[in-house]
Amino acid sequence: MEKERLYRIDEHEPRRPFTVPEGYFENLTQNILASLPEQESIYSSKIIVTPWMRIRPYLYAAAAFAGIFFCIKAAVGINSRNNAAEMAQIEETTIYSDEYIDSFLETAMIDDYTLYYTFVESN
Repeated sequence: MEKERLYRIDEHEPRRPFTVPEGYFENLTQNILASLPEQESIYSSKIIVTPWMRIRPYLYAAAAFAGIFFCIKAAVGINSRNNAAEMAQIEETTIYSDEYIDSFLETAMIDDYTLYYTFVESN
């Protein structure tokens, strides 16, 4: 029972160990400004806007868009190179008809020896 009495705060009047002097907050701003040293404001001088300062944001935006464009172009270019290589490989393995091969050999002006030599070297 004694422990319960120790922890009951609402039975006792609250204590305030610290007090604020009379009129402290009324003169606070003037006291702080009076204690600061005199200093020239950084905002009082005029800022000269140069043409470079005007162009710079647009230049940065253009560089960002160019970078994005080249990244996308590189990604698409890699895919098209792979597609071209696949198409070349498919074209190599395509089986041509005998009529096509015969017409090609008749107009190619290749003698029999060169033709046989080419077939032997490819295997």
